[in-house]
Amino acid sequence: MNDGLRQIDLNGEDVGEIELPKLDVSGYVGKKAKIEQITTFIGKYGYCVKVETESLATIKNKDGDTVPLRAGKIFGLQENDGQIGWGKDTKLGKFLKSKNVNHYEKLKGKEVMVQMQEDSTFLTIV
Repeated sequence: MNDGLRQIDLNGEDVGEIELPKLDVSGYVGKKAKIEQITTFIGKYGYCVKVETESLATIKNKDGDTVPLRAGKIFGLQENDGQIGWGKDTKLGKFLKSKNVNHYEKLKGKEVMVQMQEDSTFLTIV
């Protein structure tokens, strides 16, 4: 199975702890934003849907390019007897109910609260 990984030998290379750039996202926590992008994926572990807000700001990536900073969340989808979906008691099912919609495609334009994942610089939504 090819998962995109290839083995390399780093013996003798200068490999160790490095100082990583930090991004302080705490100023966005508690802000409201609207859902702007909804994307579905299939990967090694199955199907999922990624829900992202409108751009909260722009930041520079490691290449120096300006990119949007968005809050987002990934929800797993399940497959049962050839059908793909979610259960009403799953995280996605509960999220849809909290936003008064019956399908993730109807989340566009809905308002969410920006939160920060514990011990990280990733923004998520509730």
